[in-house]
Amino acid sequence: MLEYQATFKLKTVNLRDKAKDYLLGLFGTERGNRNIERMNEKVGGNYQSQQHFITNSPWSAVDAMKIVAKKTNKLLGSVKEQGLMIDESSNKKSGMDSVGVSRQHNGNLGKIENSQTGVYAALVREEKAGLVNSRLFLPEVWAKDADRCKAAGVPKEAIVYKTKPQSAVDMIDELDQDGIQYGWIGADGFYGVSSEFRHELDKRNKKYILDIHRNQHFYFEKPVIEIKHKTNKEGEQRILYKTKIKAESIEKYQKELSETDYQKTYIRKGTKGWIVADIHAVSIWTWDKQSEEASEKTLIISKKKEPNELKYAISNFLLQEKTISELALMHGQRHWIERAFRDEKNELGLAEYQIRQYNAWYHHQALVMMAMVFVLEKRIKLKNELPLLSTNDVRLSLIALLSKQGVTISQEITNMTVRHNQRRNDINRYYPDNDYFESENGS
Repeated sequence: MLEYQATFKLKTVNLRDKAKDYLLGLFGTERGNRNIERMNEKVGGNYQSQQHFITNSPWSAVDAMKIVAKKTNKLLGSVKEQGLMIDESSNKKSGMDSVGVSRQHNGNLGKIENSQTGVYAALVREEKAGLVNSRLFLPEVWAKDADRCKAAGVPKEAIVYKTKPQSAVDMIDELDQDGIQYGWIGADGFYGVSSEFRHELDKRNKKYILDIHRNQHFYFEKPVIEIKHKTNKEGEQRILYKTKIKAESIEKYQKELSETDYQKTYIRKGTKGWIVADIHAVSIWTWDKQSEEASEKTLIISKKKEPNELKYAISNFLLQEKTISELALMHGQRHWIERAFRDEKNELGLAEYQIRQYNAWYHHQALVMMAMVFVLEKRIKLKNELPLLSTNDVRLSLIALLSKQGVTISQEITNMTVRHNQRRNDINRYYPDNDYFESENGS
């Protein structure tokens, strides 16, 4: 907690112990029981006091997240090999009073549902990842209702509708201003199909590999842009840009490829052997019909047989800058933010909270991120002795260490050793040279 002392030390009170109790509550309770009442039963805290700490106390979630981001950036090592991943997560909500709740698309459920959504940024390198920033998505129906926002504690300056890609750009700018470094940006198709999002990244000279949808259209040869001048009835001149080349769908392009157009590529190590995909990469051009020049990009097509899936991505890394293997490896890193979400939800309570206020949402997010970077630090510190150390292992060990009842820490270490040996034996069945635990880049 030393790094966070300034965050929790206010003018008249030091909230460090409240933060510590909340963190221990997150670690010490099981999934489905991570509300303040159950968490306090584990740590012996005062309900009203802890509720005030989360909802009304003026400590800065932003400052806490900044510390988490810097720690994560340092822990993951080589910044060129780190990716900044953008994603979102929605939680189903039964009522309409919690801040930001509305009928909206819930990606976790795959349908329109009464939900609350956050946009997240995570740093990823190989199999390690950590959330480092977040933004609550405030739907348009909320942004237009100042009274409703005021009741939920939304600050005046935050009562503005922003799309999720716009919130993502805000996070990227904030992380850059704080000195966070990374090699590229990744995101799913919701962000990849946003020409506005890609344009903002290009403006900032940010490298990216973004998922896109199969019905996207691009130019497979560089379009020659013709400039025409047109005068309207008022005598005003307009400049029109046209090209004779038609954009094509990437799905149509993919169907015309043969097997020899793909390169077999090893993406990452899985517990049942290497994850392998057939990769095709080709230069394409994007044009917004408002400029004199088209922009060269790279289309990446990935085919996997098990499971049977076909994915598309667009990158502003050109083919002379990165090999197909490098592009595939970076594209595959998005897998780990999905793992990070799973761990934070299942083991650390990212989606488990009973709060309605704007401030409380951000406080909870920051504390969960603090818990996650603690786990990341332990995994990296103990990677040689315990290469299979998981978030669940750390959580159970803390419970055993701090609890006066149940499993002792020595018993938990014995149990963890048994679990790890079984997993190691299962993994080594798929790696004849027993090289699963060797780092892919030697670090």
